[in-house]
Amino acid sequence: MRVWMMLGIGALWLISAVVPSGASGATIDDVRKEMADNPSPYWGTRLLMFVPMEPSGVSGHMLMPMNELCASGGKLRPISDGATGADMGPVPPGNEYTVQIFMRDGGGYDIWKYSRKVTVPECK
Repeated sequence: MRVWMMLGIGALWLISAVVPSGASGATIDDVRKEMADNPSPYWGTRLLMFVPMEPSGVSGHMLMPMNELCASGGKLRPISDGATGADMGPVPPGNEYTVQIFMRDGGGYDIWKYSRKVTVPECK
């Protein structure tokens, strides 16, 4: 009996590790809407989204959030420059990056809730 239970738990764990989480092809606005539609259920807490930062190609010390970048010719470019500005490096695999959603309580403590894959938009 214990062997079958352990095999079942192992199979569930393996499936959860293999199946990707998050909505593929989502935009940053989709994630913001999802957070607004599903606010934190606990009084005194709120959901926060942490967006990864990318080092600038112009100045090695400056970082830009991934939601302010677009993809053009396999390279990341600042959206504000209209895709003619600095090369910020290669586009992530699958043209996607991951944002982390945390719940912050009144004391300033962050608890990880989930993550979502977000597509890098094409430069216009």
